[in-house]
Amino acid sequence: MKIQHFFTCEKCITSVNLTAFHYQYLIYITETQFNGNLSLTIDYLLKRYLVYLYKISLTPNKKTLTATYQPRTKNYVIRKIQIQPTYWGKLYELRFLLGYSMSFMIRIMLDWEMQQENISIDPIFVRPTLNFEDESTQSFIQLGNNYSSYNRISHANLEVYSEFSCPAA
Repeated sequence: MKIQHFFTCEKCITSVNLTAFHYQYLIYITETQFNGNLSLTIDYLLKRYLVYLYKISLTPNKKTLTATYQPRTKNYVIRKIQIQPTYWGKLYELRFLLGYSMSFMIRIMLDWEMQQENISIDPIFVRPTLNFEDESTQSFIQLGNNYSSYNRISHANLEVYSEFSCPAA
């Protein structure tokens, strides 16, 4: 079992590989709903769509824990972002369990969010329907903040578990 401890009061600089349209929408959500805090935007997307991401996981089909990166296209542009390490760490671990790159997971979640807002888009994946068990799992997904974090990966059932404790010390 791999254990990581992060202190989320500082941000790390990293990059995402998204289309200009998706990046603009990500920044729009960040500015309008989360007062310019990209970490809270990623947290919101993960909280809202993580169970759906589990449902479209590639890993059980290909039986390997390596990420398959997003399809190559000339429309993708690499953009620098600042994000708290706990959120980026969760995306990093999820890429092994879901089989998609971090940027591709963000794009999938943005597609679904745009659909929810009735923005005309042709999503890569249709958002799956949840059964009762999936909905109860979704209620246990935790919101993060400036806390210390404990992450656990279960390769048996392909889930990422994060525990946050307050305050970050």
